[in-house]
Amino acid sequence: MNNTKKLTEAALLSSLFVVCTIVAVGTGIGYSLYLDFIVPVFLCIICLKCGFKYTVLSGVTSVLIVGLVLGDIGTAIWITQSIVLGIMCGILLNKPTAIMDDLVYASILGVLLMVLIDVYASALIGYSFMKEFQEYVKLFPYKNWTDIIYYLFIATLPFGTVFTVYYVSLIVGKRLKIVQGEAKKKLEIMSNFRRYSRFLCCSKKVFYSCAMYIFLVEIMNILNINVESVYLKTVIISIEYLCMYFVIRDGYVTIQNYVLAKFEKISYARILLLIFVVLLIILYRITIGIIVILNIILDNKIDIRTRQSNIINGLLK
Repeated sequence: MNNTKKLTEAALLSSLFVVCTIVAVGTGIGYSLYLDFIVPVFLCIICLKCGFKYTVLSGVTSVLIVGLVLGDIGTAIWITQSIVLGIMCGILLNKPTAIMDDLVYASILGVLLMVLIDVYASALIGYSFMKEFQEYVKLFPYKNWTDIIYYLFIATLPFGTVFTVYYVSLIVGKRLKIVQGEAKKKLEIMSNFRRYSRFLCCSKKVFYSCAMYIFLVEIMNILNINVESVYLKTVIISIEYLCMYFVIRDGYVTIQNYVLAKFEKISYARILLLIFVVLLIILYRITIGIIVILNIILDNKIDIRTRQSNIINGLLK
């Protein structure tokens, strides 16, 4: 009976999704906004309401209907990207994982999807944004800076989309009264972000996996191992930038918490911030290494990440 109810709800939501998509794409109203943000939120809500199995069925059916009705393969591919991202967010919201871990997983998936969509687009319509951009880069004198901007764009766009979809889905789910279990805890944290942000951190596995990934990519650079494929190079470097952000943010917050707990002086935390900012500007690779080493020491000495997670759980109760 429960499965029949979920199947019916998924079918009704799929019908609503198909109608909204055809109207939005057919009329051009909010085309990019709808495909980039509303579609993944819609699928995330279906996942929270009906579960993974029926959400996948809903996504596949919806893409086929929209593709056949509109006859636009490019739009169907774009929708597929947003659907996968929405389902991923829905799965993560229901998992007993840390919010920072969720953002890491979903952001990396977003980069992979973005590159994959460009591969399909180049095969179908003969145009690749990434390859075209690499040709334009050659026209500018400051190639290193243009490369950095390019990879930062590829890295930050999925991260921004994921964060927006993650938070908006929780808000909409709250209005629809479908947020339960782990998702309800994450809603509480996101709704009171200022209160909990100081203690939010990645798990040890995710933090040190990101640090190890950065280390391996830097070893490749030192050994002058060049990747010829534009797509593979884009994935490797963009994910490295994402890992750098999470390692720096997560590692610094952990060190700051230790300083505040030990000395109980906010001035020390401000001095620490100033030192790290200066070091990141001058020697950012070495600074990242220092952050990782200090976190290893703190995790081995006082298991600080577990303590921060316990503080959040205590506040939630």
